[in-house]
Amino acid sequence: MDSAGLGDGNDTVSPQWRRGCVCKEMTNSDLTATGRAERLSHIARAWWPVPAIIAATLTAQQLLLTSQHDVGGHAAEHLAGASAPFMAAALLSIMFWATPRAPRQVDLLVVSCVWFATTLLVMLGNLRVVDDLVAAGYSSTPTGSVPDVADHSLANSSVWYAAAAALLLVAAWRRRRHVGNRATIVAVVTTVIIPPWIVPGAGVIVLAIVRLARRGRPASSVPTTGEWMTAATTLA
Repeated sequence: MDSAGLGDGNDTVSPQWRRGCVCKEMTNSDLTATGRAERLSHIARAWWPVPAIIAATLTAQQLLLTSQHDVGGHAAEHLAGASAPFMAAALLSIMFWATPRAPRQVDLLVVSCVWFATTLLVMLGNLRVVDDLVAAGYSSTPTGSVPDVADHSLANSSVWYAAAAALLLVAAWRRRRHVGNRATIVAVVTTVIIPPWIVPGAGVIVLAIVRLARRGRPASSVPTTGEWMTAATTLA
């Protein structure tokens, strides 16, 4: 037996064979790392608008709303409620981006504008309360200690307008078959259960999640070569 291949009879593996195995393992590792990097790069290219939209709306909220008011206590709660249009802008942008046909459907554009307009009323109503509290000297007073010195009428009523508009939005997207029955039911129940003064139209969040899930489904549901072969064999 050749001593270069098996050594001195103790079944010692040759150095050449070892080097070949190491090179093969390194090649497999390199291919795995390359494949992982390509997948991450593909995900980044395909989904970058979502974090970009969220970051843009959060930045706008900080610059245009939060940084303009130094308040605490009850006033801070109403200031947080005034951020509704920024949330609505992010959700609507994501939904229309995830649904390429939607921007060409006038009814969806109209009902989306209606919901966004009601969130603007929510913002105006809450900012009115903030201004009244600051003017009365209660800019940092806790909720339980604030006397009735602010006009809460628009802040209290507008959230219900926004919830009703959100239900219309859900119905419109279902009518266009962009969401299914199950998602519609979940969106309606979410809108009804979650108080509108916390999230005015929480069901729209459900719609955005569903549309993102459906946008990501086609790429992952494309049959592999093995599945095509199996199907062809079955048909044959």
